[in-house]
Amino acid sequence: MAPFYQLHPIYPFMQTTDSFSFVTANAKMADVLSHHNHLINLLPRLGVPLGFGEKTVQQVCDENHVSVPLVLLVFNVYVRPDFVPDVDDLRQCPVEEIVEYLKASHKDYLEYSFPHIENHLRGVVQDWNMKYRTSITMFFEEYKKEVDHHFKYEEKHVFPFVQNLLRHTATSKEASKVWQFEKQHSNIEDKLRDFTSLLVKYVPEDVSQRERINMLNNIFSLSDDIEKHAIIEEKILLPYIKILMDDEKL
Repeated sequence: MAPFYQLHPIYPFMQTTDSFSFVTANAKMADVLSHHNHLINLLPRLGVPLGFGEKTVQQVCDENHVSVPLVLLVFNVYVRPDFVPDVDDLRQCPVEEIVEYLKASHKDYLEYSFPHIENHLRGVVQDWNMKYRTSITMFFEEYKKEVDHHFKYEEKHVFPFVQNLLRHTATSKEASKVWQFEKQHSNIEDKLRDFTSLLVKYVPEDVSQRERINMLNNIFSLSDDIEKHAIIEEKILLPYIKILMDDEKL
């Protein structure tokens, strides 16, 4: 298959392989979101407002001064399980834009996604038996703290290292700290799966079925989003860092 960004700037409306389709720059943004409605949650992180009319992805990005390669990279990670950009694809998108997107994602999780689930959880568990209520709320608090710690580690060590690579001032000592954060992803994902399993197994029967389902849907959605976020870091940011390190001979 040809490298993804070889399609740019021509981009057919849809590039299809197997049972999945690439999102391309000539696709209408409204059609993309109708077909892949979970992508709508990414718009605030990308700086893309709603109200597209018949405009293409390219037109919407150009009008809002948003990087087309960045939007396509992120969208295709979310819609194609097998999407892994190659070196040429990565170099089409400045690494600074990837870092800014990840920072915006961190802020979105901490200021919107987690508080939203926390408020929903608080409302659902208030009438539960003290044993269940305490276990569930403590588990979620611990998970949230672990995610927050992970984000802070990235923003303290990983993102500044990228900036230093671009300034040609990076050191091998800094690099050693960057690779540690990759190991944290599996712990975060496993803990969220454990939390979901706990809810499925032990939510009391006297809790409204609809309330339980709504809460679980929110958490499943967050779980999928966090997993894709980790893929962007592991399959896009880290390979990009390795490319820059090779350029710097680190």
